[in-house]
Amino acid sequence: MRRYVLILILIAIAFLTTAAYHLSNPEWIMFRKGEEYFSKKEYSAAAGYYARLLKEGFATETLLNHLGASYAATGEFEKATRIFENLIKYSSNKAAATRELANIYVMLGRFEEAIHLYQTFLQDQPNNISTRILLARALSWSGRLEEAIVEYRKALGEEK
Repeated sequence: MRRYVLILILIAIAFLTTAAYHLSNPEWIMFRKGEEYFSKKEYSAAAGYYARLLKEGFATETLLNHLGASYAATGEFEKATRIFENLIKYSSNKAAATRELANIYVMLGRFEEAIHLYQTFLQDQPNNISTRILLARALSWSGRLEEAIVEYRKALGEEK
């Protein structure tokens, strides 16, 4: 009999703890749901959760980065641009937002702006080969072929 009472008490504690968490941290629960969709690459669903949280005043750098990436993945480039521009202005970790915004600018054909952002990124991380290649591509697409060649050579380790 004592065993059953103890089991019932433990189940009640677990239930009450879960209920209390859901009532006291609804934003974090919504954020977790958004993260689940984001990890499954269901960006439209994730963006819905993130945007709702942002309207309610819940904003973390991770949320903003994932919201921007979700917008970009679903083709909502203007919304993604605004998110990443704000992250660059106000975030303590500007590097990831800078590169993401540059990638969006490339998709929009705004090569000069993308080039500037890639160069800014490379000032902090000069050995980042993938970003150097992205810079070289943007330079090529903007018609600046000689500069693109220099960047490709840097990516290959031929120049410093």
